[in-house]
Amino acid sequence: MKRGYLGVLTGLMMVMLAGCTNGVSYEAGSYVGSAQGKNGPIKVEVTFSENKIESVQVVSYKDDLDYATKAVEGMPESIIAKQRLDVDAVSGATLTSRGIVGAVAQCVTDAGADPEKLGFTSVAKKTDSQEVLITGLTDEKIITGDEIKAMTPVTFEAISIDASGTQTPTSGKGVKLEDILAQYGESQKNYDAIVLNATDGYAIEIPRDVLAIRDVIIAYEVNGAACDLRTVVPEERAMYWVKFLNKIEIKGAVTQVETENLAMLETAVLMCTPETYKYYDAIDQAVPTSQLLEKTGATKTETVDVAGMDGWARTENYDLYKNQYIKITGENAPMFIGPDLPEGMRMKDMLYNKLGKDLILSVSKAQEKYGTTTMNGKSGVAIDKIFQELKIREAARYKLTGSDGNETEISLEELKKGLLTLSDGGVDGVFEGPDAVSVKGLLFIKAVV
Repeated sequence: MKRGYLGVLTGLMMVMLAGCTNGVSYEAGSYVGSAQGKNGPIKVEVTFSENKIESVQVVSYKDDLDYATKAVEGMPESIIAKQRLDVDAVSGATLTSRGIVGAVAQCVTDAGADPEKLGFTSVAKKTDSQEVLITGLTDEKIITGDEIKAMTPVTFEAISIDASGTQTPTSGKGVKLEDILAQYGESQKNYDAIVLNATDGYAIEIPRDVLAIRDVIIAYEVNGAACDLRTVVPEERAMYWVKFLNKIEIKGAVTQVETENLAMLETAVLMCTPETYKYYDAIDQAVPTSQLLEKTGATKTETVDVAGMDGWARTENYDLYKNQYIKITGENAPMFIGPDLPEGMRMKDMLYNKLGKDLILSVSKAQEKYGTTTMNGKSGVAIDKIFQELKIREAARYKLTGSDGNETEISLEELKKGLLTLSDGGVDGVFEGPDAVSVKGLLFIKAVV
């Protein structure tokens, strides 16, 4: 009995030991390897004993510090602990995580072992089986990476411009979305919008005016290296360059809803309870969009249009939107932002949020964009200019409501002669004539219909 027991115990220990080392042997020593990260190569140094990965050190990388730090610190620990390369990527730093694993895989190869035995799968192989769902056509379609690679490829040279304005030259290979849709007898130019979705939750809508003049390329090679399926839109900002593409939603004609209710952002945020918000190294103030919606009484809609000073606009899902924040102080304020919102989905220098008939306007940004004029010693943006630029519905009369609940009704003619000025109460409405009404802490301008 004792001998049998010892035999079983010895067998179990051998299995456990094999599990710890994966049964893989190495040529002991230290090796240096590199692989592509988010913004450039990641270099690692790996030390092996004969049957174990002893240490992994990230020597250099070019990825953003805020983006990469957790991966640089966490991935080596996971690889050493599991003695495997199929470890989970660090949330929010997938590309850095992949780069570290790829660089370690190169070291494993140099040390005389097969990285596939440690669970490593190359990006090229992952891309072959990657699926992209296409909706909005007569029937839903699924196209895989290997099917895309079998199509006639195009090469591209483009400049990626990120949210901070940084320009990065990029080249690569892929297939035009137009060619993919042509297989189904369709064209991107026939649709009002196409929404690109990523596995990490990022989504962006490409509007009709961009679809009409730009190529949307589904790329599988970037800067000479295999990559996950992603979109590249040459001559457009990187917000349309979606990594980890898994869904393309094609949207037909969308009826534009006229604005009837205009709410003032600066007045509304004074009625909200601000929270401390850390933005990189700055400590700013932000208000939850849920509070903003409550104070402005904006109607729940399926989507929310978020537009910036520079003319760019995003269409967000309502539920996603209401769980974010509007940063109201510091750099690029007001700014649509959230702790889990990818940088490309943020909107700096936000001009307005539109929910159906309701539009929440940043008067400070409207003054910067449309200019100011003076009336009764006050400087502000002309309401007539706001109506022209934002296509506000014209009605015979309008109701002006202050943050104190007081209401005043005036005609369209009187309204268009007024200004929106900034004040301690948020926004004031200033109008012509000695007897003209002036509304302090103006919250709403609503068409009387």
